[in-house]
Amino acid sequence: MKHRRFLSTGRLVALGLILLVQVIWLVIIFSNIVDYSVWINIVFVSFSFLMILYLINKGENPAYQLSWIILVALLPIFGGLLYLLVGNKRPTKQLSQQIKAQSKLHCEGLCDLPSVKSALRQINPHYEGLATYVESQTGLPLYLDREVTYYPNGESLMDPLLEDLRQAKEFIFLEFFIIDYGEFSHAVFDILAQKAAEGLDVRLIYDDFGCLIRLPDDFDQQMDRKGIKTLKFNPFTPVISLAVNTRDHRKIVIIDGKVAYTGGLNLADEYINRVTRFGYWKDNMIRLAGDSVWSLTYLFLEMWNAYFPLDVHFRDFRRLSKQDEPRLESYGAAKAFIQPFGDSPLDTEPLAENIYRQILNMATDYVYIYTPYLVISYEMENALMMAAKRGIDVRLMVPGIPDKNLVFRLTRSFYPHLLHAGVRIFEYTPGFVHAKTFVSDDNIAVVGSINLDFRSLFLHFEVGSLLYYQPIIQDIRRDFEDSQVQAHEIFLADTHQSQLGELWDAVLRLLAPFI
Repeated sequence: MKHRRFLSTGRLVALGLILLVQVIWLVIIFSNIVDYSVWINIVFVSFSFLMILYLINKGENPAYQLSWIILVALLPIFGGLLYLLVGNKRPTKQLSQQIKAQSKLHCEGLCDLPSVKSALRQINPHYEGLATYVESQTGLPLYLDREVTYYPNGESLMDPLLEDLRQAKEFIFLEFFIIDYGEFSHAVFDILAQKAAEGLDVRLIYDDFGCLIRLPDDFDQQMDRKGIKTLKFNPFTPVISLAVNTRDHRKIVIIDGKVAYTGGLNLADEYINRVTRFGYWKDNMIRLAGDSVWSLTYLFLEMWNAYFPLDVHFRDFRRLSKQDEPRLESYGAAKAFIQPFGDSPLDTEPLAENIYRQILNMATDYVYIYTPYLVISYEMENALMMAAKRGIDVRLMVPGIPDKNLVFRLTRSFYPHLLHAGVRIFEYTPGFVHAKTFVSDDNIAVVGSINLDFRSLFLHFEVGSLLYYQPIIQDIRRDFEDSQVQAHEIFLADTHQSQLGELWDAVLRLLAPFI
């Protein structure tokens, strides 16, 4: 662990050295110590200009793009190298090719499912349009499933999850951004080791950067020795690693291809409130049972086989019932739909943000939102304000006790414009909100791993589930309302501050894509 902590400082040292070089060079220029400083400065300015042209041509999100352009223009050396080191939102070329190859090889396992979109179109053509958009971008279809359970916190999830793991007969797949030693992980890994010893196919994906200061460097090897096949996603190499932003932020558990869990929880004790970090930890998760588990299984296998191509056919892990017209008719008026999806930094499509914005655009009554962070683009901010201005009851629930003070200050910098437009904002007094949820009109919701910040929306691999007309949607709305009773509502009068404070907020907004 000491070795890992030492490595985690390597990037900071590298960035410090780059900044030091920039400062030294500026001193040299202004002091005329070097005779050719003017010509060398021209070289650096030219480099800055080329970097700016490169950024403009990449087609990034405008807010993300503009922040980097300003930094590169002001600090040619530091800004340009910093972008190459931590700002490039694209994964390495090799990783991109590996994942795309798996998608191309196995996509037929998704494309051959009978469509149930016609049933959703009969109820709400706008929702069917959203489902069509998600399927066109991801290949992941819409399912007719009612077997979805909502868990409003981590402690309510733990026992059902452990029991489902104990009942596994064929395979168990897990994917987490953060894993930490404690009661939760020990209980899970004890079962996984037992199941692996019984001959089940047990696999684990964890994000190396997310676990950097929590797990030893050889954790994957330790798990392999227990029979748990383990993939350390995008291993972090200090100083030379250029893909710090390309992280696997997904949270998925799949059991026998029949049951799955997904949402905001990681595998650590604060998520089930066995230890206290930032007050009470408010999170949520859903349990899927049925055909829709296949999409999450596919996402896991696509990532796994990009690194370890073990599986000739993904279909071997598919457990589906027929979704034909007789089955559709058997549901009568009580149709309920679900569409798990993945969002990826491999493309330029802001899928998750577009889904969120479309929910705001389609709303006729209310939109309630849980989010740990509020670091959003102009387009997302405008969608929130426009919904409120046309009379929609838009409410945001953010932490009352933050985990990152700088990000919390940045979150609060968005309050004045949103409040002025009519958006209601609540800070959850008991502690930290980690749930990432949209719920609207008692008819549509999203539960997943996707924060309202630049990292989740543009830089990481994420997962979410779109719920249409599911009975649990009302449970999600009631959970939000229960949390609101424990929250402090923010008003415009609470946002007044000095001119110096407003200037600092402006600086933070400029730096938002980096935070």
